[in-house]
Amino acid sequence: MADDADPVEQIAFLARSNARVRVLEQLLDSGSADQRTLRTRLDASRSTIARTLTALEQRGWIETDGSVYRLTTVGTIVAEEFEELADALRVTDEFSTFLEWFPYSEFDLDLAELQDSTITTATSSDPYAAGRTQTEFLYATDRFLGFLPAIDIEGTRVVHEQITEHGFEAEIVVSAEVSETITQGEYADLFRAQLETGQLTVLVHDGALPFYLGLGDEERVQIGVEDDEGFPRALLESSAQTVRRWAEDVYEEYRATAQPMSFEEF
Repeated sequence: MADDADPVEQIAFLARSNARVRVLEQLLDSGSADQRTLRTRLDASRSTIARTLTALEQRGWIETDGSVYRLTTVGTIVAEEFEELADALRVTDEFSTFLEWFPYSEFDLDLAELQDSTITTATSSDPYAAGRTQTEFLYATDRFLGFLPAIDIEGTRVVHEQITEHGFEAEIVVSAEVSETITQGEYADLFRAQLETGQLTVLVHDGALPFYLGLGDEERVQIGVEDDEGFPRALLESSAQTVRRWAEDVYEEYRATAQPMSFEEF
């Protein structure tokens, strides 16, 4: 076993060789394998596999009975933890725009649970991509719970159509600023008609809301973030049960202190 137990050096040793990583992954998945099997699965040369196995064995991460190789207990821990690290780095890279504007330090959203999520980001060529994805979400669900830190008239018209013509039900928590906006002009007309159906409940949070949150039917969740100018930057969508539970808990926390708006306020 190598004498140098410095964690950073150990990570560097593994990360700078794709063959080492892939051999550990293969042995973690299969339990054991001989050199021929590893050469075939990794599409690597005899010398590459032999050199890689020798290096891993010297680290004490694998062992052999002379022909078949398997992970040691330490090697299993290393392989599993490195796999988790690689997954976390993939998530942070793919979701970098979302994570830049999401208040991660204030909300215990587990990055590992976002791996199967989809992300829609605003670009210079398509600045309204996130808005379209939100609209598609509203058309695809029959019941909606959510935070609205901001509002636009097009989205309000979509919800109005869904509620007044298609039996859509919604409960929304709005920011104090949004509550002022929706009591004026066309917004007020649309909201009055929606409230008259009995299918909409509007609650006001005394202050700003941290992000857009949408909970649709079953497990679907959307989380949207804005930049400092209030422009939508990214929208994450997930159907993971753990993300859904997290979203429900956050929603209930804000809902519990929000105050309902009456029909007369519109």
